[in-house]
Amino acid sequence: MLYSIIRIVLALAGAAVVFVMLVYKDEERKYMMRSAAGSQKAWVGAGATFAAAVVALHLIPVENLITGFSTPEKAFLYNHTGEILEIDERGDCAFVIVSTGDEKITTHVLPLGKDGKWKLETAYNRRRVVTTVNYCIIERLYVPGTDNCFVIISHNTEGNISDVPTGVIDSRNTEFTAVEYPDRVPFYYGFVEDMSDDYTLYIDGNTAIGG
Repeated sequence: MLYSIIRIVLALAGAAVVFVMLVYKDEERKYMMRSAAGSQKAWVGAGATFAAAVVALHLIPVENLITGFSTPEKAFLYNHTGEILEIDERGDCAFVIVSTGDEKITTHVLPLGKDGKWKLETAYNRRRVVTTVNYCIIERLYVPGTDNCFVIISHNTEGNISDVPTGVIDSRNTEFTAVEYPDRVPFYYGFVEDMSDDYTLYIDGNTAIGG
């Protein structure tokens, strides 16, 4: 994956710089490599830098600062794997439904930048709040940098869909979309702007969030 290759290359470059700095920082250290202790310190420093850089670069989407993508499909596939089942664009964001190949479905939110280009979703900017109520999992997946979110309601017992929710409404009159795929547990999702503490969600006539 190009996303990972770029990060490994950048991390190696950073590790090389640290290695050279440790060895050639001053005249005395220019001869560090002649000793086992000096050699070990340089390699340990470079190794620690490489590991830290790989982790940091995977968490922080530096591409979001310098580039973007023409479509949400390209942005998603740049740093994720899976089969895209559906994309729902909502102004400055896109809701992406993905099959991971193991009969599971994952959902993602990609932001649209001010430059009109689609940005990456990573662990750094992914904000997710999950609530379990009776037989339902309620997920609030936020658009990076905003209080807007997609509310996702699914059944919390795999393989048993007898209690799948059949009615979902909220205090914002949100339009919830029912999603069904063969051999997958169906779920609902809706887009809510400016999520706040007074938000209330009802499932099958019962209060699930708020009240």
